[in-house]
Amino acid sequence: MARVSTSDQLTRLLALPAWVADNPGVSIKEAARHFGVTPAVIERDVNTLWVSGLPGGLHGDLVDFDASDFDAGRLSLAEPLGLDRPVRLTRQEAISLLMALRVLADLLVDDEGSAPAIASTQRAVADLLTADASADDAEAQVDVKAGPPPSLVSEYADRSGRTAQLLTAVHSALRDRRRLHLVYVSATDTPSERDVDPIALKSDGSHMTLVAWCRSAKAERSFRLDRITSIEVLDAPAVRHRASHRRNDPDVDHSAEERPRATLTLRPTGRWLVEQVPCISQEETADGSLRVVVEGRDRTWLIGLVLSAGRHLIAVEPADLAQNAAEAAQQALNSYDTDAE
Repeated sequence: MARVSTSDQLTRLLALPAWVADNPGVSIKEAARHFGVTPAVIERDVNTLWVSGLPGGLHGDLVDFDASDFDAGRLSLAEPLGLDRPVRLTRQEAISLLMALRVLADLLVDDEGSAPAIASTQRAVADLLTADASADDAEAQVDVKAGPPPSLVSEYADRSGRTAQLLTAVHSALRDRRRLHLVYVSATDTPSERDVDPIALKSDGSHMTLVAWCRSAKAERSFRLDRITSIEVLDAPAVRHRASHRRNDPDVDHSAEERPRATLTLRPTGRWLVEQVPCISQEETADGSLRVVVEGRDRTWLIGLVLSAGRHLIAVEPADLAQNAAEAAQQALNSYDTDAE
């Protein structure tokens, strides 16, 4: 069975006390149905919340459910520590969310089913900002239709405008079946220029990715939009490429067995890596650490992954990969020393 992501569990842990406060005495089974999990998961969540709270961990510092109700299969709060109140967004968080919704609206411009939900959420966030604006602070006032004034979102304007430009080009190329010219920076900060035939635009919830046939690599490749520094729709038509052609291309390595792999042992704080990087396998040890097997595009990509794990990393296999990562880190430190001189 696939492991439930930590982000899903955290969302449920934050929502559970507020929901129980609105439904005191609710049964564990009802709570499980409401959150779409098993009763055992709800019981585990309550046990987690019971040891969560403010620093000190003394009486009154921890979230507390009524123990007798819990033994009887019901849920009620004795000490919520504020978790019975809905989580409030800060003004900056609300502005960030509104700008992200605008980008999402551009991404799903052709999805008629999503448009009403996005528009409704935009109005709700804008209403929140309006209600929170101070009456004597003209700069803080927010027009519900126009959204936050430019003075409040200047740090997001360039980013969202650039994303909208990229999306416009990608949508146009997909719609008209045109080739694209990209200037792209890889995960290892290596810039390149290439012509690609777009196939699809995807999102994993964190990043938007253009899937396309790369004419220089003669293979299907994925390009994260936030790493595309320049894009141009060409007059040349995009050509469809069959998967069988890619597999038979002698210049392209499609063998999963020949792609480099690494086994990483991570502290519990490194669970974020498991959620952001596809893993071939993962297991949790008795002490809470994680042992995961990842497959990289190439050796350089794996070295970058090891370095990004940082203090969350306990061990790396094979040993020469750990050595290569240590050498890369030392080289980076030496570069800083040279710059300082």
